[in-house]
Order: sequence, then structure tokens, then C-alpha cells
Amino acid sequence: MRAMTQEEMERLVGLSEWATICVSGPDGTPYAIEATPFRLEEDICFMINPRGGVYRCIQSNPKVLVKFTKTQSGLGHWAGVSCHGQGRFDPNIEALRRGWKKLGKIMNEDYSKVASVLNKPTRSPLFRVRVESVTGRCSAVSGEPCTLIGASAPITGK
Repeated sequence: MRAMTQEEMERLVGLSEWATICVSGPDGTPYAIEATPFRLEEDICFMINPRGGVYRCIQSNPKVLVKFTKTQSGLGHWAGVSCHGQGRFDPNIEALRRGWKKLGKIMNEDYSKVASVLNKPTRSPLFRVRVESVTGRCSAVSGEPCTLIGASAPITGK
């Protein structure tokens, strides 16, 4: 087991179709959901329930952990990246449009009807995480490449 390089961590994040958003409520109770990540500028973003558990938690504590993991069948090889940062719901209409478009491209879906209903700044589903620090570990040993993230994989995300 070893720490991942910056390039390996970026590659794993870029390959991930799912991530876990981890937050905590006012009383410290942990809360987590899985969602499809995408990038807008430097932020990791998600389209999620604009009045759900994440929304309630970040009202009192905007600290967020976004966890990306990948494993091989049989758990012989694994990798995990933790992105720590600050979360917020973005009410900007243009950012919302771009978010729906990015998610639609990833999911191979047309979200234009959903977007027309949910593009409301007062109930924005666009959750952004401004990453402040990143850590990652993988099952590879020192000097060995992380086999779960091929060299031709995109580094910059979706």
C-alpha cells in the first residue's frame, strides 16, 4: 500500500462515475449520499436534492469530504481518493444550465425538461465543492503503478 501521486489521484477522480458526498449535521451526526460527479471550473459538482440532507447539513457546517474509490473484482487491487473542501449550492442560472448539460452528457440523457423546472436560484440542485486538500492511497507498492487507472485515462475529469 502506498500514497498515490497527484496525477494518479486526478486520474481516479476523472474516471469515477460515482462519488460519496460526506457531511455532518449540526449535532455532528454524519450523513452521506452517492451521486455522479462532474467538474465546473475547478470545483467538483453534483446535481442533487436542493432541500435534502446535504442541504440541511451544510447550512451549519459547509465542510465536505468527497470520496472516490475503485476496486478490482476480488479486492486484489484498490484505490481511494479523499477530497476535502467547502460545499455550497450555486444559484447562478448559467452555472445550473452548464451543470445539467454536463450531467446529461455523462448520463447520456436529455435533462432539458428537468432543468427547466429545477433551474430556480432559490432551490438550486447544483452542489459545488471547492477542494482544499486531496489525499489518496492505493494497493500498489512503492515503485509500482496503480493498475486501476490506465495511463490513457483522462486526468481533468468529465
